[in-house]
Amino acid sequence: MENWGYARVSGEEQQTDKGALRKQIERLQDAGCSKVYWDIQSRTTEVREGLQQLINDLKTSSKGKVKSLQFTRIDRIGSSSRLFYSLLEVLRSKGIKLIALDQGVDPESLGGELTIDMLLAAAKFEVRMVTERLKSERRHRIDQGKSHRVAPLGYRIHKDKYVRDDSPCVCLLEGQRELTVSNLARYIFNTFFECGSVAATVRKLHSDFGIETKVLAWNKPETSSRIINDDDLDKIVFTPNKANHPLRYPWSGLRWSIAGLKASLVNPVYAGGLPFDTYVKSKGKRKHFDEWKVKWGTHDDEAIITCAEHEQIKQIIRGNRHNRWASRDDNEVNPFSNLIKCANCGGSMTRHAKRVNKDGQAIYYFQCRLYKAGNCSNKNMISSKILDIQVVNLLAEEAERLANLVETDEQPVVEEPPQVKTLRASLNTLETLPPSSAIEQIKNDLKEQIAIALGTTNNASKQSLIAKERIIQAFSNKSYWQGLEAQDKRAILNGCIKKICVDGKFVTAIEYRY
Repeated sequence: MENWGYARVSGEEQQTDKGALRKQIERLQDAGCSKVYWDIQSRTTEVREGLQQLINDLKTSSKGKVKSLQFTRIDRIGSSSRLFYSLLEVLRSKGIKLIALDQGVDPESLGGELTIDMLLAAAKFEVRMVTERLKSERRHRIDQGKSHRVAPLGYRIHKDKYVRDDSPCVCLLEGQRELTVSNLARYIFNTFFECGSVAATVRKLHSDFGIETKVLAWNKPETSSRIINDDDLDKIVFTPNKANHPLRYPWSGLRWSIAGLKASLVNPVYAGGLPFDTYVKSKGKRKHFDEWKVKWGTHDDEAIITCAEHEQIKQIIRGNRHNRWASRDDNEVNPFSNLIKCANCGGSMTRHAKRVNKDGQAIYYFQCRLYKAGNCSNKNMISSKILDIQVVNLLAEEAERLANLVETDEQPVVEEPPQVKTLRASLNTLETLPPSSAIEQIKNDLKEQIAIALGTTNNASKQSLIAKERIIQAFSNKSYWQGLEAQDKRAILNGCIKKICVDGKFVTAIEYRY
C-alpha cells in the first residue's frame, strides 16, 4: 500500500521563500509519501491542477492501493469546507486515511469533524481579515500617493514612489540604438502614435525586436504533471507572472499581446497618475479605462508621457473600437457574439468583414482575434451564412436526441450531493454538543454552506433543464429558426450554448450549458 501527499504554497509565499514548496514536499517524502501532488495557488482558489489531478487519480485507483493521504496542515487543502469535504468523501469511499502532520486530526472520530470545521472556519476568517487589512492598506497608500508596489515597464519604485528606470535594457541593431527600460517604454508609445492601432503596434514591435510569433505553436499547452517523485524536485519551475504580460518585465521577454499592450497603453501611471477603483466589486471584473479613478501627481520623477498624450491614446483607442462598424445600423446584432472560439488556439473569433448580397442580406465574416497580432496561424474566415447552417444542423440533431430521451427516460430522483450529506453530518454532531457562542457560529456557517450548495445544485439543474427545453423548442423545426430576428437568435443561443469551436470553415464542436 502507498502513501500519497499533497503540498500547496501561495504564489507570494513561494516568491518570498524560493524553497517553501520544496521544504513542504521533502517533509512529506520523509513521512513516507511515494507520490506528492503540488500546487502554487492561494488557499481561496478552488480550481487547482495538482489537487484536481490528485482527486482524479484517487477516484480511478483500486481500493486498497493507497493507505493514506498526507499534508502538513488542513489549510493546505484550502479554506473551503465544500472543497475539503468533497475530497474527504473520495477518501472514505476508497478507505484512505487522512493525516495532517502538524495537526492531530482524526475525521472519523466524534470530535474530529468538529475540529476540522473549526480549523476551516478559522482559515476562512483569517482570509477575510487579510482581505480587509489589504483593502485598508490600499486606501491608505492611495491617500498618501504611494505606489501600488508593482512598477510597470519603464518605472521602478524608490521610497514608495514611481521613478524612471534608466537601467540598460535592449540594443537595436538597426541604428545601433541602446535603450534603457524607460526608453523602451517611450519607444512603445511612439510606435503606437505612428501605427494608430494596438494590433498594428504589436506587429511592429515584434518586427522591430525580432520576435517570431508566427512560427510558434499556439495550441493550448498540454497539462503538465503535478506529481513529484524522489528525483523530480528540481523540475518545478515557478513563474510569478503571466507569460506575455507587458507590465511584468523582465519575466515576459519582449512578446506582447493585443489585450496586454492595450492595458499598458491606457495605464495612467505612465502619465504620472495612480489608478484605483478599477474593478466592479460585485462581479470582480475590470472596469473600462474611462471609469477608473486616478490620483495625479504621485511620482517623484518626470512621467514617461504627458497627460495630453495619455488622453490622446485613449481617444485613439475609443475611435478604433468603432471604425470597423462605423457604417452599421443599430439592428445589426451578432447572434454568435462571444460564443465562437478558434479550435487552433482557443481564442475568440470576432467579425472582421462584411458584404451585402444581391438580396440585400448582410453576411459577416469571423476570424480569430489573435491572428492579426501574429499569435495564431489560423487565418481562415467563416461566414455567418455557413456558420448559421452548420450550427442549426448540429442543434437540430441535438434537439432530436433530447426529444427521444424525454420520451423514453423517466425523471431521475434528485439526491443531495455528497458534500451536502457531509455538512449535514457535521451539523448533526454539533447539535448534540452543549451550546456556546463559538459552536453556534460554526452551526450557522454550516447551515449557510448547505443552503449555498443546495441553491447552486438546484440552480444548475434548473438552468440545465431550461437549456435543453430551448434546444428542443427552437431547433425541432428548422424553418422556425430561419424566421427569427437576430436578437431572438442571440437570446436562444446564449441560453443553451457555452461555446462553438470552429476550425477553418467548419464547426467542430458545440459545448452546451448542461
